[in-house]
Amino acid sequence: MRSDLRRNPQRSMGRYWLTMSDASAFTIVKSAFGIAEALRRDLADQAQMVALLDVPALAVLLLTAAETGWGKAKATALMGQIGDARRLSAAARCRAWGLLRVAMESLPTTLWPAEKLLTRRELLDELQRHAQSARSELPTLLSKAERQELQWRESIMARVAAEKQRAPGGRP
Repeated sequence: MRSDLRRNPQRSMGRYWLTMSDASAFTIVKSAFGIAEALRRDLADQAQMVALLDVPALAVLLLTAAETGWGKAKATALMGQIGDARRLSAAARCRAWGLLRVAMESLPTTLWPAEKLLTRRELLDELQRHAQSARSELPTLLSKAERQELQWRESIMARVAAEKQRAPGGRP
């Protein structure tokens, strides 16, 4: 090919561009495999969720979601094909949705057709909404000042109860 390109560059440009296209496709698929492997590992490590799909099937699912332009309506279907997040605790569900969002966001934007880039944003927003919904189910933690105030209230109530017991007739 190299010698043919030197002699007649116009004739072999098609093969040259095809080779470049193949290299680009290979790079995209290789990165999708890396993203799928990281997603599967992180789901197991951080969310205690075992993915139902192996790495190649998960990579194909992510590529399919991108190339067909899955939007916000497909977010739950995407998670459902990866694993059952409904049985997880709220904290694990929050992590699982967040990890899926990070994986979808790290896929190259060139995978989405130009007319479906808006659906990519909608899908990412929907995944973020699911993560926030799971986060809202978590119990809120008290701040240091709130814990101190609660402790003071409990100590005052304990003193009042102790004085009531010591006083004759139940009155202080």
